[in-house]
Amino acid sequence: MGTNPEILEAQIGPLRARLSGSHEFVYLAGEVECDPAPGVSAIYPGPYLCYYQIPTTEQVADAHDLVLNFFEDEGPFDGIIGFSQGAALASSLMLQRAKNATSEPLFQLAIFLCASLPFDLDAPPVMVKKAPDGRLRFLDTDSSDSEEDKEIPQSSVGAQSIMQEFQAQGFNGPLEDGMHMLRRFHPGMQRPGPKLHMGVPTVNIVGNKDPYFQQGLWLAELGGLRGTVIVDHGGGHEVSRDTNALRKMTRAVQETVEKVRFQC
Repeated sequence: MGTNPEILEAQIGPLRARLSGSHEFVYLAGEVECDPAPGVSAIYPGPYLCYYQIPTTEQVADAHDLVLNFFEDEGPFDGIIGFSQGAALASSLMLQRAKNATSEPLFQLAIFLCASLPFDLDAPPVMVKKAPDGRLRFLDTDSSDSEEDKEIPQSSVGAQSIMQEFQAQGFNGPLEDGMHMLRRFHPGMQRPGPKLHMGVPTVNIVGNKDPYFQQGLWLAELGGLRGTVIVDHGGGHEVSRDTNALRKMTRAVQETVEKVRFQC
C-alpha cells in the first residue's frame, strides 16, 4: 500500500527484463488514496494508492469487486503478480474462490512478492477494543461469552498478526475502538474438512529482513497443491535488485511458467 502501478512497474522491472519469452503485464491501481509507503515519496511521485486502508468487511469486499470487474473487462489472464497488499488481495481472491470446489481457479499461477496473509471475507470479524491504559484488546465476535471470556489472547496467532501488521504500518489508518476487522487465512487455523489451497503453482518471494517474512512463509503453505516455490532474497520489504537474488527469482518464475505452459 502507498504505491501505484508505475512504482510496481519500476520495482519488478529488473525481474521482467530477465524473463525469457514473451510476457504481457497489465497493471491495476487501487482506488483508495493513502500515505506513501516508507521511502517512496523521495523517489516516485504520487498519487499513492491502496486497495483498502483497514481490513474491514466492506473495504476488502470492495477491493475484491474492483479486481473481479477488471478481470471481466480486461481478461482473461494466465497469472497474477502482487506485491505486499496486492499479493494479499490476490491470494484472498483465490482462496475465497477455492472454497467452492466446483469453481475453476482464477489463474494458472500466482507470484507473490513480500506478501502479508490474506483476509477471509467469511470468517467472523475481530472487534478492536481499547483498554483505559491504551492497550489494544481483540474480541472474538463469534462467541456468546462475556467480553472478558471472549478476549483473544495476545499470544494467539490472530492477535499477533494484527499487531504485527499495525506495528509494520500495514494499516493506513488508526485502529479505532469498536472497529471490526477481518481475520486472516492461516494454515494453522483452518476449519474442519479438506485443507484449503489455491490449487495452482505459486512463487512466494520473501525477504528474511521483511516484517512480513513469516506471513509470506505461511502464505506459501496455502499455495498450490501442484507446486509451491519459496525464494528468500535476503532483504527487507522490497523487490531485491541484488544480482544473485534476481537470478534465483528469475529461475523460480521461469520454471513455474514453463510448468504451467507444459502442464507438468
